Amino acid sequence: MEKKLGLGCMRLPLTEPGNPAAIDGKEVARMVAAALERGFTYFDTAWTYHDGASEEALRRTLVERYPREAYRLTDKLPTMLVEHAEQQERIFDEQLRRCGVEWFDGYLVHCATAAFCERAERLGSFDFALRKREEGRIRRVGFSYHDSPELLDELLTRHPEVDFVQLQISYVDWEGTPIRSRRCHEIARRHGKPIVVMCPLKGGMLASVPPRVERMFRERRPEASPASWALRFAASLEGVETVLSGMSSMDELLRNAAFMEHFEPFDRAEYALVERAADLVLEAQPVQCTQCGYCEPVCPERIPIRACLSACNGRQEYGRIADASERAGACVRCGRCEGTCPQHICIRDWLGRLAMPAAPLRATV
Repeated sequence: MEKKLGLGCMRLPLTEPGNPAAIDGKEVARMVAAALERGFTYFDTAWTYHDGASEEALRRTLVERYPREAYRLTDKLPTMLVEHAEQQERIFDEQLRRCGVEWFDGYLVHCATAAFCERAERLGSFDFALRKREEGRIRRVGFSYHDSPELLDELLTRHPEVDFVQLQISYVDWEGTPIRSRRCHEIARRHGKPIVVMCPLKGGMLASVPPRVERMFRERRPEASPASWALRFAASLEGVETVLSGMSSMDELLRNAAFMEHFEPFDRAEYALVERAADLVLEAQPVQCTQCGYCEPVCPERIPIRACLSACNGRQEYGRIADASERAGACVRCGRCEGTCPQHICIRDWLGRLAMPAAPLRATV
């Protein structure tokens, strides 16, 4: 039976903090070896991860060191960067070259938001991926998705030929945020599609939970980390074949592997416990930013949006005005950032509150 933990290669360890392209190849090689030794064979990368360096890092640490049948490698078509249909062929060929493979085990059309979905349809991205599957360059075609359940239903109805879907699922997003992952999960199951889970830790948010939540977890399972609760929640759901975790160190990988190696599904009491935990997490961290960075390239004022949103949560938690407030005040409220945000955060409103020290930071999305 395939083990359910996959290595998401979006947050690999770095040799230079703040430089996403400076991947620590030695540490990644150690992590890859440790994962494979424990039976975890799924690796997920993308054109944009680590400013384009993630794919080549996997070539050096995975592809060039192990036989092709020893691992499963999944990549993504960067829909947000494609302007013309013919670019897709060039990008795909370059991805194969960067990764050093002749085919991908999985290939995802990146449909994070409604705008990306519209672009994928206009460019014929699904047809492109299906052609590559027919040519033997892709084993399974899917799409990665962060938008509404209603649009997910439309996409799966329009494209029944896809082999799987990649969904954002966490116990925080299950009911309490615009992601509505419970409904998305139900729709994927109704269409009979296997599910790969991304963002089970909500960009690391659920690895470091409020003290009250951590006490709740410890009382139930003294040996279990907060991250283990988030990963087990997602892995326990019907139809989930892999849960991705963007691990940034060997320590994180070993801790996650320790409880996923001999996976124990949730029981009814544990589902009830994380439902209570979700409310407390949302109260403590009202801005649900996963630090993906899709917003910043489209900002005309080059505001460090990720840092500003982190400051909003800090101000909510510690009652202080963050240094980012001056930069937040440069916002011209054009809304471009919100069109790219997979979490559907009202970024303009949060920047406005951060720029006004007296403004209350009410819980919103």
